[in-house]
Amino acid sequence: MEGLSGAGKSSVYEELIRRGYKAISTDRAWAYHADPDTGLPGGPIHHDDSMWDQQKAVSELESPEPEVLFVCGSSRNRDRFLPYFTKIFNLRIDDDTMRRRLQERTNNEFGKQPEEVELMLTLNRSDEKPAGAIDVDATQPLNQVVDELLRLANCRTARSDSRLTPWSKRGSAIGQSFVISESALPIVQAAASPRKRIVRGTSDEFWDVLGRETITRFEYAWSGDVLATLLPYLDEQGIDLMHSDQDEVASTISQTREGSVFVLTSDHRERYLARLDPSAFDGAVLRRYYEEFNEMTAEGVDYAMLDGIAFLRDTLAPLQSAIVAVFIIG
Repeated sequence: MEGLSGAGKSSVYEELIRRGYKAISTDRAWAYHADPDTGLPGGPIHHDDSMWDQQKAVSELESPEPEVLFVCGSSRNRDRFLPYFTKIFNLRIDDDTMRRRLQERTNNEFGKQPEEVELMLTLNRSDEKPAGAIDVDATQPLNQVVDELLRLANCRTARSDSRLTPWSKRGSAIGQSFVISESALPIVQAAASPRKRIVRGTSDEFWDVLGRETITRFEYAWSGDVLATLLPYLDEQGIDLMHSDQDEVASTISQTREGSVFVLTSDHRERYLARLDPSAFDGAVLRRYYEEFNEMTAEGVDYAMLDGIAFLRDTLAPLQSAIVAVFIIG
């Protein structure tokens, strides 16, 4: 399943997961940025220089499990992998929908500049897509888009949560990052403490204040409990995202809210951003760590762990000087 920026690939991917299907976001699990001349990793990052790691992609595509796997995303070298797919879908939207979604989305900065919007509109009008791709009208509400996708893929469209794994459910814990100005931290801290009893029909001051101060927000598609396992794993690899010079603020908010709170800074970005490349991690190793940490069998959790690494990478990316992220699991 592919589509241009704003078509809804990430939303469809997350809804497929919510319904219990195995899905891969190639931007997170397989992709690397390649030099346009050599095809080798490195070089300036542009919207169209993403490549799929052949070893990772073929390993997943040739695996007999799961029975149904949705691959969400595209790349410059996608055509060489097309023979592996039984069906190919292309999410289509009109120009007005594309403009609106690029303007409104908060989890990706691409498409905010006029020249980026015009580029996407030009590509949208060209109707370029893989050979044999089936168009899916992605201007519809998300549930209808996914229902149509599943119908075309000959999969059941029931929305029951009965098939969901523990790490697919978001009811128990949600992982979110709120990128704000460092100067706003005292305001957010003050709104969090002391926690007031919320009367039905009234809003929570903490979330109201945090929302007003937020520049960009990222939400993790899987259970936040996966992130709670991933953080100590990364710490063992020398990537410490659980501590910063804002630990006092994080601790105060944690004590007054239901969940774990961390404050990520530009120092984390400088030290760890380059290392948080999902393609550099082994999904099998991540799965074993999760199973040992939680003392349970967890087939398929490797996708969630890789997504967690991408989520943390995306959170760190905008953290320049005087910009921080309030990262909450709860």
